[in-house]
Amino acid sequence: MALVPTISIALTVLAGVLVVAVTRSPFGVAHAWATVGLATLAGGGLALGRRPIHAALERVGAFFDRMFSVFRRPDYATLMSVQFLAMAADGLVRGSIAKSIAFGGQRGFDVTTVPSADYLLKVVLALYVPYTFLSPFIGVFIDRFERRRVLSATNVVTAVVVTVVAFGALLPLGGGTSEGRVGITAALIAGMLVMQACVRVVLAVKSAAMPDVLAGRDLLQGNGLSQAGGALFQVLGAGLAFGLGAALPAWLVVLGGAGVLVVAAVVSGRIRRMEATPHEATLAEELRRIVRDIVAGLREVASRPAGALGLASFQMIRYQFWGFALFVFALYAKNLVEGGSADTLALGLVGGLGFVGGALGMVLAQRWKDTVPPLRLLLGSMTLLGAGTSVFGWWVALPGFAALLFTGFFAFFVAKISADTIMQQAMPDDFRGRAFALFDIAYNLGFIVPALILAFLWTENDPARVRAVLVVSGLTFLALTGLVAWWSSRIREHFAPRDELVEGSAPGEG
Repeated sequence: MALVPTISIALTVLAGVLVVAVTRSPFGVAHAWATVGLATLAGGGLALGRRPIHAALERVGAFFDRMFSVFRRPDYATLMSVQFLAMAADGLVRGSIAKSIAFGGQRGFDVTTVPSADYLLKVVLALYVPYTFLSPFIGVFIDRFERRRVLSATNVVTAVVVTVVAFGALLPLGGGTSEGRVGITAALIAGMLVMQACVRVVLAVKSAAMPDVLAGRDLLQGNGLSQAGGALFQVLGAGLAFGLGAALPAWLVVLGGAGVLVVAAVVSGRIRRMEATPHEATLAEELRRIVRDIVAGLREVASRPAGALGLASFQMIRYQFWGFALFVFALYAKNLVEGGSADTLALGLVGGLGFVGGALGMVLAQRWKDTVPPLRLLLGSMTLLGAGTSVFGWWVALPGFAALLFTGFFAFFVAKISADTIMQQAMPDDFRGRAFALFDIAYNLGFIVPALILAFLWTENDPARVRAVLVVSGLTFLALTGLVAWWSSRIREHFAPRDELVEGSAPGEG
């Protein structure tokens, strides 16, 4: 043991901590000898179990090596770098702006100061309704212009806009709140809209280019890493925004996000191949063809049953999890704190448990991808989401929400990865951008429609109403999942058995 200093030091420190915790007395000579003896016994146990320990570690290492093997492809690794940087910038920028809107400019944040549910739902509608009318244009530009240039230009333009918002709105705002200041509020919402549009462009480009940078294989694995990594960096960015917000003004944090966007634009220039064929057209030509191409994209998805099912399933998942489960938790969290059932730290731990569920979903999706078809993963995860919402929705308390978020995030990640893979398998390269722009519309509607419904149904501090919304939405989702399963049984021949492109939709065809 002494020949491996790191292990020796670690075992000695852990043994010492254990001895002090058991004896609950000052550390003396006897404690030192007990620590050495305990550390030696632990080292001997490691030596005796060396072979099975090494075998277990090798299995774990081989699993993660296979999971991250797609990063050996330079274009995929660079594309993921751009996505992760953009998601981190999104967390920084929108996290700082959202903090200014919801909590004002004071140090830290207090969930009990969150405005009414009516105000928050109006902000959601102000954010997502305008963007819904713009998102159909995204796929056309992705499909008609070089994707690498789209990525670079989008990040640079967004960096410029959020810099203007930082100096023009957040700096004058100071430590006050935006409520009642119409001009500043409008500027902050505009900044969030532009940042959101940037992220959606990056994600749509990523999804459209994935089968090209991965040569049509390992799509489920690549999608899983993209989903998990993107969520991780977005959460880290938002956490950093709130952490830095305790010591720095919001406008300075937003400038940091703009700097990250510039780095993402530089990195995007290192991607060598993102499409099967080059796209060349003038802006005037594209503006004339936008409506025609959007209609063509809709017809292309409709003509490919697997793609239509993937899109419809993703829309349902957005409604159920992000629109109802997470919305209800966010709106009711204030009541949990004010009622003494939870504090801010407990709410943070519940959110963290949800993220653990999402990470577990990503890991298991990698293990199942070689043996379970994406369609079966999609239907299974949708069933879990509906059942979890129905069962845990009865328990309107912190433990119930913890279980709901854990199962919800787990099911959402597996379902989203599967839906992405089904769409990529079904659509030809020239239409993938438009297909995933339709995913973007589904993303927006997943906030707008539930927000409109909750605006009519929501009552402050009413556990019975919360229970009814969760249980009814969960049961409805289960019924719709049954319809999707029936639909899939009618078009089963259109699905690929694993994570490969179906015949007739390989890059360059169509």
